[in-house]
Amino acid sequence: MSRVDDFKSLARDITASFDERMAVLASIKKDVHEMTDDVHRMLDDLHRERVEMAAQLRQDLSKARTNQKKETTHLLNGFKKEHNGAIATWGHLGATMRAKRGGAARKSPQQ
Repeated sequence: MSRVDDFKSLARDITASFDERMAVLASIKKDVHEMTDDVHRMLDDLHRERVEMAAQLRQDLSKARTNQKKETTHLLNGFKKEHNGAIATWGHLGATMRAKRGGAARKSPQQ
């Protein structure tokens, strides 16, 4: 009978080992599902954040472009005003110099 008892004990050990492996696999499977769900939530959050950042960036770039256009127009108008002022000043200087010379054109030294 000893052999029959040994085989029964061996069969119980094999069954217990199988049940233990199945329990460990079920636990691993559960952990994998939880991690997969966590990854999906993280990816969804990242996607939502990226969409929000992209919208904010588009808005910021639009404002920056509008401000750049305004600033450029303001600078060009300022440059034009300064240029016209310089033209007037140089014209006034030329008229003043002509008046001081008596309106005569300057003669070159070779003449």
